[in-house]
Amino acid sequence: MLFGPEDQAYRRALDKAMEYLSLRDHSSGELYDKVRQKLEDDQAAAAAVARCVELGLVNDEAFARHRAKYLLARHKSPAQIRAHLAEKGVDRQTVSLVLEELFSEESPAETVYQLLCRSYGRKLAAGKKQNVIAAMARRGFSLGDVKEAIARWEEENPREDEDDF
Repeated sequence: MLFGPEDQAYRRALDKAMEYLSLRDHSSGELYDKVRQKLEDDQAAAAAVARCVELGLVNDEAFARHRAKYLLARHKSPAQIRAHLAEKGVDRQTVSLVLEELFSEESPAETVYQLLCRSYGRKLAAGKKQNVIAAMARRGFSLGDVKEAIARWEEENPREDEDDF
């Protein structure tokens, strides 16, 4: 039985998709882009990704949830997580759903607080509050979350020179 060129292109695309999936999870958009770029065949890449989704090998929501939890553990802001997932080809609706779910468990202010304790405590203790606020803003955290976290940090770490009176 001979296969036509479409079947051969589909088989190559499916093999390449399986090869990528054997290395790590991918979103459907990311997998499509990689296969299409490698084989330069849009239809075969789309068919291969669709087959992977059909088989349950690709699940954008599970991928987004796993990646978002990983990024949150690395103290990334909601904006940074959203941008990263969009870059990986996850659609906006899925990203919003995952972020809403993720930050219902832990608030962005808690993430900022953990980051302050880990990396910015010395600057806050030295009175460089504006520098810390600017650094958190560059990381994509909202001003409200940053102020809430700083207030908590200051409450739990009173300045020593205030106690001298």
